[in-house]
Amino acid sequence: MNQFFLIQINAFRLMLFILVQVVIAISNAILMKRIEKFTKVPAKPNVSVLIPARNEEKSIRECVNSLINQNYQNLEVIVLDDNSTDKTLQILQGIKSNRLRIIQGKPLPDGWVGKSWACQQLSESASGDLLFFTDADTIFDKKTLTHAISAMQSSQADLISAIHKNEVKTLGEKITIPFIVWSIFTILPLAAAYILKRSKALCAANGKFMLLRKEVYRKIGGHAAVKDNAIEDVALAKLVKAKGGKWRMFDASNLSSARMYHSFTEAMQGFTKNFFALFGYKILIALFVWTWIGIITYLPLARTGLGLINNNFDAEFLYSVISVTATCFLWVLMSVKFKFPLHQFLFYPITITVSIFIGLRSMIMTIANRTVWKGRRLKSAKVRWL
Repeated sequence: MNQFFLIQINAFRLMLFILVQVVIAISNAILMKRIEKFTKVPAKPNVSVLIPARNEEKSIRECVNSLINQNYQNLEVIVLDDNSTDKTLQILQGIKSNRLRIIQGKPLPDGWVGKSWACQQLSESASGDLLFFTDADTIFDKKTLTHAISAMQSSQADLISAIHKNEVKTLGEKITIPFIVWSIFTILPLAAAYILKRSKALCAANGKFMLLRKEVYRKIGGHAAVKDNAIEDVALAKLVKAKGGKWRMFDASNLSSARMYHSFTEAMQGFTKNFFALFGYKILIALFVWTWIGIITYLPLARTGLGLINNNFDAEFLYSVISVTATCFLWVLMSVKFKFPLHQFLFYPITITVSIFIGLRSMIMTIANRTVWKGRRLKSAKVRWL
């Protein structure tokens, strides 16, 4: 009886945790305002759009064209060709615009991650008062920067970031890419993050959409301060908060989109690069989080299934049904908010399983110093138990 009661309590606690996630998600849906709602730009600062590009021949033309055609006037677009071995540079040289400037990346120094080194060089070439960092696979509506600058001025933020629309076309993309958005949307409480102004733990950013003041960027040391970090976007945002800067997150899914990866293999390789870095390369914390995510996913499903098979509709079954229903609601809400397919919730057990696998793979590959991205072996990270 006591054992059954313990199981009941555990099911109840799992339900409470998931219901807290629902509260966080609803709160975030309200706080993460659509960026196109901001239209007034009292001041019109100079903006430097900075794009690192390495072997991006598939997407670079559309990305650059979407940015040089922005309706915001005080704008320069700088693209750094990071020693590409495909046709990226040739494509860039074929784009004619007074707004566009192409620079050639210098050799990667020891101790630097490739993207951070590229972004550092871009920032040193920028003349704008505001720096807009993005990736070469991201496409923008022509009004995006106007709305972004308006959002920054309205919120009086030093750094704003936004979640874009993720194009997921293959099954491999559908079971990998949504996890990142889900984790931010349902686990990071923006209300608490905004109140706890210097908390680095409560912070996130999207490297495809980062607008920050140059003076703040220089104050935190630029990308040189995060030169060996595989998730430089989040690391920069944490530094901004730690230095007392104001950070805000928005929803740009109506104005920007990207197809991050084109297959499961690409997604696995890309996320292997940075999943372990999300936990500061701390083994026990990573193992705990992945285990807990597995528990809140699988146990309610298992208990619901066993209850149906055994015709046992007790309190444990009820709590589990509520947990599964709430979890499905979370995935549907995320899909509606950020333009994922509505049927995405059907894949959530697979998505969680695959994400745990990639998370463990990321940890093993990092410890073994075997993480490779775009032909470069990443610098060995300082791995700790806790």
